[in-house]
Amino acid sequence: MKMRSKLMALVALALLVAGQALAQEQKPQKIGTLNMDYVLAMMPEIKSIQSSLSTLQTQLQKQGEAKQKQYQQLVVKYQTEGPTMTLADRQQLERDIAALEEELNQFTTTAQEKLSAKQAELMGPINERVQEALKAIVAEEGYTHIFNIGVPQAGLEILFYIDPAYDVSNLVLKKMGIEPPADSQN
Repeated sequence: MKMRSKLMALVALALLVAGQALAQEQKPQKIGTLNMDYVLAMMPEIKSIQSSLSTLQTQLQKQGEAKQKQYQQLVVKYQTEGPTMTLADRQQLERDIAALEEELNQFTTTAQEKLSAKQAELMGPINERVQEALKAIVAEEGYTHIFNIGVPQAGLEILFYIDPAYDVSNLVLKKMGIEPPADSQN
């Protein structure tokens, strides 16, 4: 019995020492927040970017409205004159309506892509400036995580920075029996 209690005490002591050593080795977490909406609103060049994007959006919207009006006119023509048209004329009008509908759908997709591309082009340098400032602050202050506390929106991350030491991706791969590449960061 004495041997067993000594062994248990020794195991408990070993676990305590190992736990303390592990706790000392772990880097303390330092979490910060960044309100990207606020930062962007304070940057003087944002007004010019917003104006450019608004102008492009207005142009695209006018083009879309013109196509929509043309489409509506063909539909009204089909509804009012269709029953009295010859079969060939009615079928041609149906093809025209279908083609214009497809063109409208394509225009909507293309317009959205143009607007997104222009936003990415104009915001790219701004985002780089913010990222550079953020990297410097992380290095100076020792943050391990930086969260965005602004209003969630497309293109803005929720988590701006995380110390790569906290990335468990390769551990997950190994646990699943997949060997991560040797040049991976973890």
